Amino acid sequence: MAQINIRDVLDQDEVNEIYGRAVSDVLLNNMCEQLNSKLLDGRDKPIITALEFIREYLMRRIVNVLKVIDRSDGLLTPYATNVLETIKKEAAKYFVIWNGGEHFQVSGPFGDQRVVDLGQRLCACRRWEITGIPCRHTVAAMWSMQANGKQCMIPEKLVNPIYMLETWKKVYSFKVFPINGWSMWPRSQVPTILVPPNHHKPIGRPKKVRKKSITELEDITKGNKLSKKNSTMTCSKCKQKGHNIRSCTSQQA
Repeated sequence: MAQINIRDVLDQDEVNEIYGRAVSDVLLNNMCEQLNSKLLDGRDKPIITALEFIREYLMRRIVNVLKVIDRSDGLLTPYATNVLETIKKEAAKYFVIWNGGEHFQVSGPFGDQRVVDLGQRLCACRRWEITGIPCRHTVAAMWSMQANGKQCMIPEKLVNPIYMLETWKKVYSFKVFPINGWSMWPRSQVPTILVPPNHHKPIGRPKKVRKKSITELEDITKGNKLSKKNSTMTCSKCKQKGHNIRSCTSQQA
């Protein structure tokens, strides 16, 4: 399998922009779990077979993504486009006060009021800084700036380069090449004969599910629901804390 250097795909400025700081709103190890789920059928096989499974999966994955790229248009990836469109709908509900410079006071429903600094590209909610996509406060501030006759970029231009369609194309521009079957592989010239280790088949069905850590077992119960450990329940009948409706002794109808 050919080795791919990210610097061969992106130029140095793009590498510094993308890898200078992680830009993602994923706070858990969902990406690792996603990878493990895709390699579930191959990771319990011998090393060469497992590597071949990964190589063939990558070949199919790249082709599937390229098909989506061919159907996509605009500046952003389909995911970023959908997220930004949702943000624009939320931004329409906000009221903006401009200070005449680069700062805006943006107010919205439920007392949501934040300060936006378009010059530093910062918002008090920090979602723009964390995710790389302008938040609803920022979009509302940009619309206010345009309404006051000032030149301002469109929200798509302020999205981090990792969400640009051109960046997506560059990342998937490399290819994983097919190879011939093992019968056509060249024989190794190493004189040492590798003998497989003694194998003892344990009793019972082999386990394929990943072992969960102690933290995961403490936080998750049956049905993949969060545990109610150390939480205080509230009765839905009398609205008092410390018990539920089944143990409620209130005389309320």
